[in-house]
Amino acid sequence: MQPPLLEINKLSIGFDTPRGPIQPVREVSLSIFPGQTLAVVGESGCGKSVTALSILRLIPQPPGRFLGGQVFLEGRDLLKLPEKQMRQVRGHQIAMIFQEPMTSLNPVYTIGEQIVEAVTLHQHVTRTQAYKIAEKALHDVGIADPRRRLFEYPHQMSGGMRQRVMIAMALSCQPKLLIADEPTTALDVTIQAQILELLQRLQRETGMAIILITHDLGVVAENADVVAVMYASRVVEFAKVEDLFDHPQHPYTQGLLRSVPRLGDTATRLQTIAGTVPNPAQFPAGCKFHPRCPSMQGDMTCATIEPDLREIRPGHWVACHHAQGYSQSPITTPHLDYTHTVPMDLITNRIEPTPAKERTP
Repeated sequence: MQPPLLEINKLSIGFDTPRGPIQPVREVSLSIFPGQTLAVVGESGCGKSVTALSILRLIPQPPGRFLGGQVFLEGRDLLKLPEKQMRQVRGHQIAMIFQEPMTSLNPVYTIGEQIVEAVTLHQHVTRTQAYKIAEKALHDVGIADPRRRLFEYPHQMSGGMRQRVMIAMALSCQPKLLIADEPTTALDVTIQAQILELLQRLQRETGMAIILITHDLGVVAENADVVAVMYASRVVEFAKVEDLFDHPQHPYTQGLLRSVPRLGDTATRLQTIAGTVPNPAQFPAGCKFHPRCPSMQGDMTCATIEPDLREIRPGHWVACHHAQGYSQSPITTPHLDYTHTVPMDLITNRIEPTPAKERTP
């Protein structure tokens, strides 16, 4: 098996707040391979975005602190690199798309100026060549008349267009890894589908890996190869997307899947997970999910001992004392070199949907 492109091993991040220290990321371990899409799933506040920012060392210090762990990119620990070398990694080897493109783009600079800045920082090209690269990047993400768009400002574009600009900027230096932090937030369903399809196409063409941070399980099912489920600062399950949906092992994952509406279901109310997400400043002892867990049933092990992430069967990791075979399973960093195999005829001969007026009931 080839080595992973990125490997995170027991990463812990803390923040100093007026109410005391908190630890939103605790001993997170995961990995991603070239050409793979890893979805990181969880509720708001579970540590998804902080983990992503930590990869690029964009956590402000203070108040943030790296408490332990390693982040290896092709064997180099990014947490130990000098800041000058880290600047060469950002944007060049690892790029990131943020949730809100309007707050990520500078409103007083043109689109072209902002893309060109990234290109000239990481590539030895002239300014004229950089503008040609920027124009091609806009063309590649499906923006019409890219040369004219280079000289427009962010406010002159729609939300979907601005998100495409962010993708063009991220991919202008051909990174090996793209981190997409909820790239379709606040976009309508049609634009969301276009953005996700665009990322899939660009991945096929360039072979880059993608970390897709989301809370939308529908997006996960359609786009991910492997999935890491986070809850209250930790990864609680890691598996192939098919295994996760067909055989979820952690009670939290099972609760998430039960809460998703299904076509043809006649239930009037969706199932919910009892209780609330714990406060990061007051995490419970033991398993962080145990106050809400239907599997606990008075078992004091869950309330006192926090479970490690163990490989309970080949290619499936879970942190739950009640998972079958858990106590006999090894504690390892998740390594899962797996990608979907999509038949080429589905890519080259895509069937277009029937127009709405011709559809039958």
